[in-house]
Amino acid sequence: MPQQGRDAVITYHFNTDLTMKPKTNEDGSVDFHQLDIISSCKKGDVLATLTPVDYGKPGIDVCGNIIKPAKVNNKTFRYGHNIHVSEDGMQLISDVDGHVTLVDGKVFVSDTFEVKGDVDASTGDITYEGNVVVRGNVITGFAIRAKGDIEVNGVVEGAYIEAGGQIILKRGMQGMNKGILKAGSNIVSKFLENAEVIAGGYISTESILHCKVSAKGDITVGGKRGFVTGGEIRSGTMISVKTAGSQMGTATLLEVGIDPAIVEEFHELEKKMAALLTEKEKVTQNFTAFRKKLEQGGQITE
Repeated sequence: MPQQGRDAVITYHFNTDLTMKPKTNEDGSVDFHQLDIISSCKKGDVLATLTPVDYGKPGIDVCGNIIKPAKVNNKTFRYGHNIHVSEDGMQLISDVDGHVTLVDGKVFVSDTFEVKGDVDASTGDITYEGNVVVRGNVITGFAIRAKGDIEVNGVVEGAYIEAGGQIILKRGMQGMNKGILKAGSNIVSKFLENAEVIAGGYISTESILHCKVSAKGDITVGGKRGFVTGGEIRSGTMISVKTAGSQMGTATLLEVGIDPAIVEEFHELEKKMAALLTEKEKVTQNFTAFRKKLEQGGQITE
């Protein structure tokens, strides 16, 4: 009989589930001390282990014909910078302290840029290839752009923050009607006020006041109050709140079931269609004018 083999298996030793929500307290608020949704790593940490493929052994029947074992799948490590493979090829190891993520089956480690105080005139705008951690506040008018995650321990004012990964605001955002949060993945914040917020994953917060918020995933407004007042809240999957609107009659829009990015694209296409129709009318008028000129025996240049 043939000996059946087994597929190669890669075991990852970090959080690969970007849909995992942060831990919550009994009252529903987010526990910012237990944010396991970010996977930190140290230099020398084993990020993944490979169990090699076993192709098995062929058998032979009574007539001397070869019986092949069932087909198995081989796997190899796929990884970016700041990572190396062990000599035996069985382990993936980090070269730096930083943050590890799995994107489309490829492991990435990005190091972290730390701002020990505020992001203000003393630091200027920050653009970084990895992760950014701000120990203080982000002052109005300044911007942070990072390919990885952005974590702010203080308050974000009317600033621009864009992350390729997640955004975590331990105090919250007072956007002053000009602040913008834009994350490729999830956004976790104590509160959101007078800001525009866009997430490629889920959004978790305790209150939303007069914001334009959109997320591909769930929008969860929890904590003791868990209220949404004013603005527009759009989610592709679910909106969970305790109180929506206010007794003052503030207009509050909740929209769920369609990816907000697709809705935005739809509205942009509507605008383009209107502009093209206007242009078409002008071209049609020109054609008509030229046709009349030709019918009347006029000449038209090349």
